[in-house]
Amino acid sequence: MTDITANSTTVDAKAYRQTIGLFATGVTVLLAEKDGEVRGMTANAVSSLSLNPTLVIVCPSKKAHLSEFLHDGAYFTINILGEDQEPISNHFAGGWGQTEVPEYEFIPWDAAGTAPRLGGCIGALACCVYRIHDGGDHWIVVGRVLDLHQPSGPYRPLLFYAGKYDQLRRQEMAHLMPSADAYE
Repeated sequence: MTDITANSTTVDAKAYRQTIGLFATGVTVLLAEKDGEVRGMTANAVSSLSLNPTLVIVCPSKKAHLSEFLHDGAYFTINILGEDQEPISNHFAGGWGQTEVPEYEFIPWDAAGTAPRLGGCIGALACCVYRIHDGGDHWIVVGRVLDLHQPSGPYRPLLFYAGKYDQLRRQEMAHLMPSADAYE
């Protein structure tokens, strides 16, 4: 393995966040349960990793309360938010700042052990922890996908771009329904 620290330069953290923020992402809420307590966090560091086995990557901060649940528990859910769920995203990001908590519902999901899915999401994945790796100030959690939830569409995702929420701007959204396997 190459020692990248020997010849590395320091990248300005603010400039890095501004630059990587130009990569538009979807917005998710990760949920896990331990001893009857459900914890959640907003995450956009989510990526598909493998089709066989079916694996995803989520990267929570080491400071996130959910990280402890992922280390101790075997199951979690990834809940993909729709464009109308910005208040829920803010709530689980800890930045709600309002006296009223937005309405949301946890729905039991047997495939996810005791981890629920989030009602109203445009899609969800039930996962178990497959591996956890160190990733600087974040954990790289590899999850094995156990089940999928996909309500009928069309789907209008909540996006995050350049430090702000955004939406797809298309006149006709019906074509966003999943089509034939894009990987074939």
